[in-house]
Amino acid sequence: MPAFSKSSSNCDFILDDTLDTKVPVYSDEIFLRGIYFCAKFIGSTDVPRPQNRLEIVTAMRRIRYEYKAKGASKKKVVIRVAAEGVSVYQRTSPSVSE
Repeated sequence: MPAFSKSSSNCDFILDDTLDTKVPVYSDEIFLRGIYFCAKFIGSTDVPRPQNRLEIVTAMRRIRYEYKAKGASKKKVVIRVAAEGVSVYQRTSPSVSE
């Protein structure tokens, strides 16, 4: 039995994604229509051309820090990931009529 632990691993997936061998969850055909995710939106920023994952992680941490500093409420949104891009829509609750 191999003795692996998280602390002894030499691979950092934030900096090096060459050893990331995860199997894709969704097929390519599904991305043509789009995949929808429900989320809570705290902010956005533009990362012009990230060279590695560290730049992306830094941008996400900056957004989270600014959100916590403002103390604003989270907006409920739907995120659509498709071949033409990523779209964010505000979630609306269905009105109940009696």
